[in-house]
Amino acid sequence: MPRDVRIRDVTTMKNVLSYPPPWQDAPTLCAHLCISEGTLDNWVRQGILPPAKMRGGKRMWEWSEVDRCMRGEPGIVPEQNLAQKVFHATRQAAHR
Repeated sequence: MPRDVRIRDVTTMKNVLSYPPPWQDAPTLCAHLCISEGTLDNWVRQGILPPAKMRGGKRMWEWSEVDRCMRGEPGIVPEQNLAQKVFHATRQAAHR
């Protein structure tokens, strides 16, 4: 296949598919955030990222929510109560 045909096909695909994808599974989200799945789970528990939504038996994140959380916009992740924050902080300290 000539090189110019492949480039044109990729360009067409970029026009069709949004980037980053509006919904992402754990491996895709981790790749976009440059983190491991363990870090992803920790960040969700700590309230840094929103919890996943189950879609077809798969954990999925909406990129727009993740992006707002990473920017520090309020109201995306439900506030944890003080007892939950102390519990998670104590657990983390014990594993160090």
